[in-house]
Amino acid sequence: MSDMAGRVEQILQRSMATNRVKDGATGQCEVPKDARYPDCPSKVDWMRARWTSDPCYAFYGVDGSDCSFLIYLSEVEWFCPPLTWRNQTTTPTHKPFPKRQAVFRSDIGALLEQVGTGKESLSFMKRRMRRLAAQWASAARRLDDSLRIQWREQKRILVHVGFLTEESGDVFSPKVLKGGPLGEMVQWADILTALHVLGHNLKISVSLKELQGLLGVPPGRGSCPLTGPLPFDLIYTDYHGLQQMRQHMGLSLRKHKCHIRVIDTFGTEPAYNHEDYATLHGYRTNWGYWNLNCRQYMTMFRE
Repeated sequence: MSDMAGRVEQILQRSMATNRVKDGATGQCEVPKDARYPDCPSKVDWMRARWTSDPCYAFYGVDGSDCSFLIYLSEVEWFCPPLTWRNQTTTPTHKPFPKRQAVFRSDIGALLEQVGTGKESLSFMKRRMRRLAAQWASAARRLDDSLRIQWREQKRILVHVGFLTEESGDVFSPKVLKGGPLGEMVQWADILTALHVLGHNLKISVSLKELQGLLGVPPGRGSCPLTGPLPFDLIYTDYHGLQQMRQHMGLSLRKHKCHIRVIDTFGTEPAYNHEDYATLHGYRTNWGYWNLNCRQYMTMFRE
């Protein structure tokens, strides 16, 4: 009798599991109430009302059914518990990027090609790079001699020059030859050259389309997070670029914020950087309340 009872129990369990799979396939899913995921019901309600507001939801398989909402909220975002009837083994595992040694470079030819053409601001930056090329090469040789026995890891670095994108208005390029401000371009030219000479793997973006492609942002308006690992160790950008990344990276910006370095010419005081303090005391501006570590701001001044 005990064997028979055991077999009956197995049959019942298989039947229940099959029904759960069928319910999932036909769009009949119950919204779980799990204390570990308190925001799940409200997020499902939000998706019911607004899932068509951004094409990225459909890109991830959302079709208007509660099952598709729960799949998205448990597998792409993290507001709902994993669904028992889903095959969890299909979740892709990402191998870590291989580590390579950084080797000093004295030739800036490849960097000049990467910077590109089409804007007077880029031409100004390239002229500065060429003019100082011999000094950069000499500095690289001296540093190489002093660090010869040390192994340095080559970093994968994205440099997104936000203030030169058309989306930010790019008011600088037309004024390069008319007495306009050049300090930011000098700063960016030197940063790019320094990272190149130090032997790092650079990707340069001066448009929103390039930024989206390099980051692997899903198509849409930026409501959905990145699902794969961030393909860069560091991201150098400015406040314009930071705003663009917030618009198009969704929740992923919060997750990867520690990788960001902000080119902030004159610096941002802590009172303006701290979101709660800035809001409480009326210090909120377009350039503040990012809640970054102050060491993430790269200014023209030494510490």
